[in-house]
Amino acid sequence: MGADFLQKAAPQFEKCWDKGRLDLVTQDLFNRLPTTKSRAFEAVLLGGAPVKKGDRITIDKVGRGLLVSRGHTELALSEDAPAAVVAAIEANCGVAQGIVDEVHEMARVVEISVCIARPQ
Repeated sequence: MGADFLQKAAPQFEKCWDKGRLDLVTQDLFNRLPTTKSRAFEAVLLGGAPVKKGDRITIDKVGRGLLVSRGHTELALSEDAPAAVVAAIEANCGVAQGIVDEVHEMARVVEISVCIARPQ
């Protein structure tokens, strides 16, 4: 009942990071996780304005299509964008920001991803 008892009676100390990991994924008031949902669509290039991968662009809802521009220069037009993307941009006052994902020069098509804030 000497050393064996003391080893069994003493609380065991075990190093682990589980609690810290749980704290990182627990949502709270000061959590800074992004609240955006990325969507993508294709558009046909207009004119000869240079477009490259990574360009930040503006997307406007025009009629039933989406007009892609940089500043005052119209770059591309999409008349068959997914309905979910068009509806999300329309709900965002008809304007959204996007990034050019891919440029297909031969086909004169660009792939654009749009970041739209999710409703809270």
